[in-house]
Amino acid sequence: MEDQKNMLYEKIHDIRTISSQKGPKGSKRGAVNDVSPLFQQERLIPDSSGDPSTSGNEYRALRRKYLLLEEESFGLGKELKAIEDDIKTLEEEKLSLLDELLS
Repeated sequence: MEDQKNMLYEKIHDIRTISSQKGPKGSKRGAVNDVSPLFQQERLIPDSSGDPSTSGNEYRALRRKYLLLEEESFGLGKELKAIEDDIKTLEEEKLSLLDELLS
């Protein structure tokens, strides 16, 4: 039971840390260092020649990044929901134990 509480407190701390790192638009992304290594390797250098194939490549790279971030966001949302459910369960258990204690 104590281990579960400690794990839950750690998860809550992690969520608060993530929440405090929200960007200006309320994004759940943290620092740039949190971006996957795949994206850190890719560098989009604007080409002044106006080559349409370069624009297409940039679009595909940005679209791929967007889809991966969207997938990560979905995963974080599911994890947050599970933690919130755990918190609710623990709060209900706490109230139940308090009622028992007072009875």
